[in-house]
Amino acid sequence: MADYSDHNAESLAAWDQNAEFWDEAQGDEGNYWQRTLVFPNTLDLLQPLPTTVLEIACGNGNFARQLSRLGVSVTATDGSSAQLQAALSRSEGYHLNWIQLDATDRSQLATLAGARHAPFGAAVCNMALMDIAEVTPLFDMLPLALVEGAPFVFSILHPTFNPGPQVRLFRERIETPDGRLIEESGVRITGYHDTGLQYGIAVVGQPTIQPYFHRTLTELFSAAFERGWVLDGIREPAIIDGGDGDAEQRLSWDHMPSIPPVMVARLRHRG
Repeated sequence: MADYSDHNAESLAAWDQNAEFWDEAQGDEGNYWQRTLVFPNTLDLLQPLPTTVLEIACGNGNFARQLSRLGVSVTATDGSSAQLQAALSRSEGYHLNWIQLDATDRSQLATLAGARHAPFGAAVCNMALMDIAEVTPLFDMLPLALVEGAPFVFSILHPTFNPGPQVRLFRERIETPDGRLIEESGVRITGYHDTGLQYGIAVVGQPTIQPYFHRTLTELFSAAFERGWVLDGIREPAIIDGGDGDAEQRLSWDHMPSIPPVMVARLRHRG
C-alpha cells in the first residue's frame, strides 16, 4: 500500500479549518447520510452492543453521543483539535472521554492500550478512513486496545461507486419502444485503480478543500487481512426513500436507489 503520510499534516490542518463549518452542517444528530445510511448500519454491525467503545475520528461527536444515550461508555478520539472542541461544546451533560489522537501515529495509538476503559469492547470509525493518509498503523495497533474478538466497524465512501471527489453522476432520458420517456440515473466509473491522493470537499461551501486517499477494495481489505483481521460483516446501503429533499433540482445520490454511496464493514482480529 502506498505511503501518503507526508500529507497527514495537510489533512489535519484542513479539518481544523473546516471544523466550525462541518459542525454546523452536521448538527447534534448528524447529516442525512449519517442518520439514514451510516449510523443505523454501524449500530447493526455492533450488535450485541458492547459496554465500551473506542471511536476513531469522531468529528463533532454525534455518534459518540448516540452511543452514550444507549448506555455505552465511549472514548472518542480525533486528530483535529478544532473538531474535538466542537464535540465538547455540543456534549454538555454527556459522560464521554475525549482524546486528541493522530490515527497515523503508532506511538499515540499505543497509548490506547492503557486508556481508562481499555480493553474496549469494540472500535468504530465513521466515514473517515478515506481522509486518513495511512491506515496500516490503525490496523496494526488497534488490536492492542480491544478485547479478544472485538469488532472494528468502519464506514467509508464506497470505493467502487463513490471513489472520492472525482465521482461522475449522470442522468439519461430514454425513449422506450412504446413511446414512453423514462429517466435513469447512475454513476460513470472511471479510474477505479487510480488510487492515491485526491482533493475535494465534504460539504458544499466549506472553507477549504481537503485531501482524500482513494483505496480500492483490494488495497483496503488486503491491508487489514495481512495484519490478522477477518471480514465478518458488510453493508452497502443506498438512498431508497427519496433522500432529504435537497436534490430535487440537481442530480445526486438521491436519484439512485440501487447504487450504494457508502460501505459499512465489520472486522475482527484473529489474535
